[in-house]
Amino acid sequence: MGQGEGDWREQLRERLFDQEVLVRINAFFLTYFGWIAFGVLYGVIGRWSANVTGDLLRLPFTSREMVVSLVSFTRHVPPLYYLFNGVYYLGFAGSIALVVIYVLVYMRDLETSDRLLGMYLTGYTVAGIIYLLFHVYAPHVVYNLPGYSSENTLFTRQEFVFPSLHNTFITINIIALWKYRDRLGGKLLILINSLVPFATLFLGHHWIYDIIGGIVLGTIVSRLPMKWGVGASRSLYRMELSSLQKVTAINLILVLIVLILAARPERAVELLGNLLGNT
Repeated sequence: MGQGEGDWREQLRERLFDQEVLVRINAFFLTYFGWIAFGVLYGVIGRWSANVTGDLLRLPFTSREMVVSLVSFTRHVPPLYYLFNGVYYLGFAGSIALVVIYVLVYMRDLETSDRLLGMYLTGYTVAGIIYLLFHVYAPHVVYNLPGYSSENTLFTRQEFVFPSLHNTFITINIIALWKYRDRLGGKLLILINSLVPFATLFLGHHWIYDIIGGIVLGTIVSRLPMKWGVGASRSLYRMELSSLQKVTAINLILVLIVLILAARPERAVELLGNLLGNT
């Protein structure tokens, strides 16, 4: 085992006994669960949201010809297609996880972590309010492109398009990571996040206006004061370390379950049916 690998394992063990780190990890878990809950409830509370897709289609760069040509070009360049697919499906929950792990667990940058939490929560809140007021549908839904699902999953809802949360969060991530642009980890994460706007456009998941809206929202959010930091989860500090470790493990398992169910919702329904049938 190399020295670097041993150092990393020792550092990871230290973080598992670091209350400051564990509190913040659980705060990020809670924000993500909150967004998932909003997505589920949106089927009820979002029924009054106005569909303005028709208005968006009056704008330039929204034609079927343009969308199909971008998607067709990407599919005819397999390395680019697989790269963009990987970046897109990593782009939301994955990018959050990677940035939090790097900033909080690896660098133990508590100040940046607190700002990230505040920016994520603000981004969720503003985007959620917009989705409740009005929504548009993605290019692949509007033009019924083959190979795409129009079903809602725990990953996303088809109404959550403008502004693009993918691009809101990658903008927040890049701004937060900019202080680490001279480090290898920082460079790699900035590069991965920088590819997300292209992936969302060239795969037909977002209109160019969604991308611009997401970048603008992320930029505005990053300029707001986030001094309250992790205060929303301050009650976690009252837990003993052993209890906090157990809560962290449970939340991690729940996140993994959510991601598995989101990736294969039909399998989740089948498993649930089997469980109910056996009871």
